[in-house]
Amino acid sequence: MKALVFHGPGRTSWQDVPDPAIEDAADAVVRVDAVTICGTDLHIVKGDVPEVTPGRVLGHEAVGTVVEAGGDVRTVRPGDRVLISCISACGRCRFCREARYGQCRGGGGWVLGHTIDGTQAEYVRVPFADLSVHPLPSALAG
Repeated sequence: MKALVFHGPGRTSWQDVPDPAIEDAADAVVRVDAVTICGTDLHIVKGDVPEVTPGRVLGHEAVGTVVEAGGDVRTVRPGDRVLISCISACGRCRFCREARYGQCRGGGGWVLGHTIDGTQAEYVRVPFADLSVHPLPSALAG
């Protein structure tokens, strides 16, 4: 698949990368239909976020269609149109239980395009899908 890959400050390229796959039963794989860029992505490209290493697929916000869902995913199924949140939430840690998802300490938080491959691609693996993708109303899904 094609994806926008970070190669260090000031350097990105569209290139072929492996398709994502389910790695955990709580994951979903989503075909990206529309994606946006935000200031955070620009900070990464500028070199202001050193945790983002060369080779990372950028992006953390998108709309798409679920193509595969892990066995533990209960809120979406293949074919559902979804909004992919910029924040992933484990749902179990103290911060998630308090609805402070951006502070997730259970493996979530801002991970897409930061610590795992993101949404500036044809497909993306979304961890903790039950709390990290949101079904679109049918009127908007068409």
